[in-house]
Amino acid sequence: MDCIVLASGRSFPGHCHQRRYGDFLRRRACWRIVWMNGGLERVGVGMESSLVVSSLRKAMSRGFEVRGRLEGAGGGEVERGKAGKEGMVRKILSVRTLAVALFFGGVAGLCRALVSCLPPDFFDRWKRLVNDQPLQEPKPVEQEGQPATVIYDCHGVVLARIVQGGNYSSVKGESQAGKSKRTGDGAPLHPSDIPSALWQAVVASEDRRFFEHQGIDPRGLTRAILSLAASGGGSTITQQLVKNVFLSNDRKWSRKLIEMILAVFLERQMSKWDILHHYLNKIYWGHGVYGIEAAAALYFGKHPSALTLGECAMLAGIIPAPEYLSPYRDPSRGKKPQARTLRRMVEAGFLDSATAAAAVNEPLRLGVEGDDGSSGPWKAPYFVSEVLYELYQKYGRDEVLQGGYQVHTTVDLEMQEIAEKAVNDAGIEYDDERIMLAEKAIERCVEALGILEQAREQKMEQAALVAGTRAREQFRKYAMREAGKRKEITEEDRIKLEELAVSVAVNKATDGVKRRFDATEDGLRQDLAEHQEEIKKAAAARVEGAMVAIDPMSGGVRVLVGGRDYYESNFNRATQAFRPPGSTFKPIVYLTALAEGIERNHVLMDEPYTVGDFSPENYDKKFRGKVTLEEALLKSLNVPTVRLCAEIGVDKVCRMGRALGIDSYLPHELSLSLGGCELTPLQLSFAYSTIAAGGVLHKPYLISRVENHEGRVIEEKTISADQHEPVVNEYAVSELRSLLQAVVDRGTGRGARIGRPCAGKTGTSDGHRDAWFAGFTPMLSCVVWLGYDDNTPLGGIWPATGSSHAAPLWRDFMMRVHEGLPVEKFHDIGRDMHGGGAPRQIGKKSRRAHIVGIPEIRKQYRQRDKKVLWRDVWDWEKASSAWEERERMEEWTAERAKRAEGIKTMKTEWQKTLAKTGISSS
Repeated sequence: MDCIVLASGRSFPGHCHQRRYGDFLRRRACWRIVWMNGGLERVGVGMESSLVVSSLRKAMSRGFEVRGRLEGAGGGEVERGKAGKEGMVRKILSVRTLAVALFFGGVAGLCRALVSCLPPDFFDRWKRLVNDQPLQEPKPVEQEGQPATVIYDCHGVVLARIVQGGNYSSVKGESQAGKSKRTGDGAPLHPSDIPSALWQAVVASEDRRFFEHQGIDPRGLTRAILSLAASGGGSTITQQLVKNVFLSNDRKWSRKLIEMILAVFLERQMSKWDILHHYLNKIYWGHGVYGIEAAAALYFGKHPSALTLGECAMLAGIIPAPEYLSPYRDPSRGKKPQARTLRRMVEAGFLDSATAAAAVNEPLRLGVEGDDGSSGPWKAPYFVSEVLYELYQKYGRDEVLQGGYQVHTTVDLEMQEIAEKAVNDAGIEYDDERIMLAEKAIERCVEALGILEQAREQKMEQAALVAGTRAREQFRKYAMREAGKRKEITEEDRIKLEELAVSVAVNKATDGVKRRFDATEDGLRQDLAEHQEEIKKAAAARVEGAMVAIDPMSGGVRVLVGGRDYYESNFNRATQAFRPPGSTFKPIVYLTALAEGIERNHVLMDEPYTVGDFSPENYDKKFRGKVTLEEALLKSLNVPTVRLCAEIGVDKVCRMGRALGIDSYLPHELSLSLGGCELTPLQLSFAYSTIAAGGVLHKPYLISRVENHEGRVIEEKTISADQHEPVVNEYAVSELRSLLQAVVDRGTGRGARIGRPCAGKTGTSDGHRDAWFAGFTPMLSCVVWLGYDDNTPLGGIWPATGSSHAAPLWRDFMMRVHEGLPVEKFHDIGRDMHGGGAPRQIGKKSRRAHIVGIPEIRKQYRQRDKKVLWRDVWDWEKASSAWEERERMEEWTAERAKRAEGIKTMKTEWQKTLAKTGISSS
């Protein structure tokens, strides 16, 4: 028997009575139902008539009017009519049922969302925590205790020692090779070894009502919601333990809610002392350290049981932000949380005021002492973090933390520390310089405003006097001429008219003076506001830096600095900050041109040039007409570089960049020639290291050898014979290297001179957002970068460039690391062309002859396929000392004349300005 439901004049096949019944409830309309026999095959859906009768009766009981007859098994006639009060009551009850269903459905959905926040092994972790068992089974080793993974520098000095105990890991710095004599090896501390001052300090600082609540502190939670709902505040010690063991750090309400629920359950399963014990052994204390024993060893070099009251208060005070509040970053910062914790201990009744005052005055003696008395967390932290990342990728985190590896790296700790200090000092100097320049400019503006106000008064008095006198004389002459014509003007009226004429003339003259002075004053006040804003920006911002130094003959990374302070920002700008390289990319364009056979005296046009929407211009906004390739690179001209890139083809420049080791994306656009791409300092150092090595690409690496805890070598870096083959035309590389030496000697890189052969190139990105210098000596290739993390322009009103700030940083570092070393020239292999022996000296008279003979040399090079370096043919270092001295004298004389001319021009302009404002030039 089939069912057809008729409503609003339309018919619908009844697929099932439940669906139609639902329609009754939703539509609340008058339905007419007709049953017909024999329609099962035609409609395709059948229904037992007894079920239909039951459904219709339910519909009638809820107030629906049903008309029609039912025929078939179990059918019969259905009563007609509307339901009365009973139907209305049932209707209300149905709404309540629906609300209850929705409530329980929502609860079920919420529970499902909360369960999704739990880790897969949650129940196993919960069981182990409640039963006081390790959360992870420690890796079995043959020796007593778990071995540590130790990271060494290239001389065997320990940079870091990584230990993972039963269920947490700790990382501690060490100053000597060999096993540490300290006690903080990462094993969970026994409750009896926890001093009372420590747990009292932690309770007072983190959860004063810890012994009163049942896992959740309503007052603390309310305070956190009112202050900042999603900041993560208001958590009790139990909640923090739950989060550290079971949950992530996501700031979501679902995570916070399940944290509260689990905290209540944990309070029912464990005692307060057990919770506090696990909390101290599992929370993070900064610098990669987990657990109170490792933290005490890191910060004070002692066992927790030996900590003083002041030391306990300091440790408890840095728990909310251990990296930021670490006394290693700023010793004075460690005293602030210490004083705050001691004050809370007094308020909680754990201490009296006198004891707290004595603890505040107690000096903090920081450090993990080794045999040489050195102290601190990781050494070369940016480098160590990069090494750990590489190890984790190869072997897995747990294997590294538990495997007891001996990791030998390429970094030179002495050079690394010099670089870290140089980068930090350069940042401090730049920040101070920016504020100092703004303060001096403000002083000048204030002084100028004072002078302007005095000059305004004087000038207005002079203008009023001159205008009044002139107006009075003119009026009297006019009055005398008119005296005979107009007898009716009395003497009194004449005097009034005279005073009126004088007043009009004086007002007109003083108004003109006032307008001129007001315009000047507005300009000065606008400058003053800009300088004041500059001070605010300089105080709020913090310039960052990065440095990478590579041994060009092996590819070993000797220095890797990713910022000014790792413990303030562990973002590694040397490997993670992709920034536009600016003009430091130009040498790749010129190397491509040289490899294509273009000579250094090739003529380029420095004229306006437009390709589509791209219209490059030089830094000084000037054009020079015809320039040579050498001159264009020395002066870092943009337009000739773009023309050269268009001449040789952007595709070839991209291929050259990849050949030099750059694996980042290089856009196939002409803007690439001016640094229109994004590279990290490490990637840019690949290219310059290859150029320094004469075209031989040694892929930079950090790890030289890895041994397991048994001493067996499982990884070792070796350089095969085919890795010494050049990837770029050696002749072109040698010629470019000569040009880059000239850039340092006579070009934009003069600020990078270090008193020995070196080469390099400055770079500044658009908007002065990045300052670069990339260069090398025969021993070391180095790239430095300065800039803001948020892409704020460098310098603000006084823009910073690669030549003004990055080059001096490069110079300071390279002079320090080369101090006391023998002076080395770039490797000469041009002896193959001359038949051996010492290279020929090139004097002033022979320079032109060698320039003319370059094509013949290139022809010999191509025919013989010999390794010929351009430095043998063109070497400024080998030029006669007399010629060098003469050239430098000429350069100095020209610079002096230029400076004198500039001073004269400035003086003339200043006198003109004073004349306009009416201020005496004396």
